[in-house]
Amino acid sequence: MKKQTNVPQSDVFAEALLQRTIKTTLSEDIQPKIYQKKVLITGAGGSIGSEICRQVYALQPAEIILVGHGENSIYLIQHELMNWTNQTIKITAAIQEIQDKKGIRRLMEKVQPDFVFHAAAHKHVPLMQNNPHSAVANNIIGTKNVAEAAGEVGVETFVLVSTDKAVEPQNVMGASKRIAEMIVAHFNHNYETNYTTVRFGNVLASRGSVVPLFLKQIEKGGPLTLTDPEMTRYFMTIEEAASLVVKAGTMTNGGDIFVLNMGDAVKIKDIAERLITMSDKQNIAIQYTGIRDGEKLHEGLLEMEERVQMEETEEMFIGKAVITAEYLIDDLLLNYENLAKDALTIELLKIANRHKAHIPMEV
Repeated sequence: MKKQTNVPQSDVFAEALLQRTIKTTLSEDIQPKIYQKKVLITGAGGSIGSEICRQVYALQPAEIILVGHGENSIYLIQHELMNWTNQTIKITAAIQEIQDKKGIRRLMEKVQPDFVFHAAAHKHVPLMQNNPHSAVANNIIGTKNVAEAAGEVGVETFVLVSTDKAVEPQNVMGASKRIAEMIVAHFNHNYETNYTTVRFGNVLASRGSVVPLFLKQIEKGGPLTLTDPEMTRYFMTIEEAASLVVKAGTMTNGGDIFVLNMGDAVKIKDIAERLITMSDKQNIAIQYTGIRDGEKLHEGLLEMEERVQMEETEEMFIGKAVITAEYLIDDLLLNYENLAKDALTIELLKIANRHKAHIPMEV
């Protein structure tokens, strides 16, 4: 059973759009590691979080704890899972803000999860560019609260869902996620919990992503709006993204960064043209609007330092997290509320790009 979206969900559609084979990273050997365990998922009502819930459910855990601040989205995924066939899996819903440190700690102490998949985040680049204080509060402080509570209660494995925009970031969203990765890397040395990060490319049908936008624009007769004809991105399906998170959680011993092998980056212009070709409306124009503040033409997947001990399989790349000066993050979190928007943006980018002299190699 799959949640309905505006985007066709078949692998045939995705493969035609991306011109590559869709990867199934879940395999039978990980099932015993999730079986009869307690799994807590933040952002459980979102596009990625809800698919993680579905894939974890199939592995027969003892309990899935659905965490989110959106009452309706958490209700929907709870209702969906509770109507599936395996009635022995306990489904617990928790309406909980990740920015509430005491609330998160209280929840962790109550449910005592074995695995935490942290998918809750603000992810929209233009919105976060204009709201850096919210990016800090949710993506950095929220991550710190969940990750720290996980370590304090003895969670076995914590997985942070991150983004390729965290590699040498040029925008607030990417910088906030990069700093969240730094926090997780530090906690991997401070607690017995195995902390790891999974970096996504663009997720094909997630809320607010480019493909649903293009489909709406096609339905209206166009034009399709693109920022630049040369812009490229790495793409993955929701199912690929969720399965990478789950598999990373069962593979890691801590301190890793997992990236799906998504093949070559794809021109967004090519995605737009393929969607137009697939539609029954062929006379649709493409309009270029110019690169937005903080956007890159091309994204990387791993920084040079992360590749020193990199493992590569047919399915994924596994790099090693780099430890940075913890006091920089502590100072930021103590003072960010007193900084004006532009000053905070500069500070975020400065901390996140502490290896600015190194240029990330393309995978």
